[in-house]
Amino acid sequence: MRWRYFIPCAPDWPVKERGNLPHLTPFLQTCLPLHLLPESALVTACTGYQKSGNGVVYKSWNEAWGSSSFIVKGADATSFQSLKGPYAKDKDHVYFRGSPIVGAKPSTFVALSETYAKDSEHAYFEAVVITHANPASFVASSDLNYAKDENDVYILGRPIEACDPQSFRWLKDDWQIDSKCAYRRAKKLPGADPRSFSVINYWYAKDKHQVYSSIRAVIEGADAGTFALANGSCEVCARDINRCYSDGKVVSCDSFK
Repeated sequence: MRWRYFIPCAPDWPVKERGNLPHLTPFLQTCLPLHLLPESALVTACTGYQKSGNGVVYKSWNEAWGSSSFIVKGADATSFQSLKGPYAKDKDHVYFRGSPIVGAKPSTFVALSETYAKDSEHAYFEAVVITHANPASFVASSDLNYAKDENDVYILGRPIEACDPQSFRWLKDDWQIDSKCAYRRAKKLPGADPRSFSVINYWYAKDKHQVYSSIRAVIEGADAGTFALANGSCEVCARDINRCYSDGKVVSCDSFK
């Protein structure tokens, strides 16, 4: 997964000091500290809804476009609630980044994370209905890219056709397993044995039969029993009893000396 640093707030937003952390003063404001966020989730680091007279204004900032704001059309300021991330609702509508989510039901709508939500009839990725997802069992992962229900696991709102969604779990460094399969970034690893599957680091994992690279899936011919990282600080350098590897490719062991 690619990550980027996002600057927390636009300079034109009013701030006050509380301890050593800046906090925004406007009502209904969410401001995240400088943080690493998944680029693929497309979540800006500082978004918020602010009351303005009898209406509501949505403000945002990101490093690509800078600061922007607009009036949330039709918003009822009296019943307006800011939810997680860019989600909000009032008595009549649900909003994502200041725009209404067509068909969403405010009375049952719940924001599960900054990117996933649900109501009594649908699950959503951002503002888009996830077709065939079951809202009753739908839950979001701590990783903003993922969610799951009783039927499947979803990455960026798309089903991955998990072998066993009920047992699906996230390991470190974006490797996953369930009772039947193992995955790298939600893609199935061919022939993987989840019962013996173990993560080595971001770049490598293995089971009792095979070794896997985050770039090249199965490393053909690698000896799983002896495969380990090479000595030193190189995270992509590894070796087994027969060969040496860099980025999942076979290289001369002399290159590690």
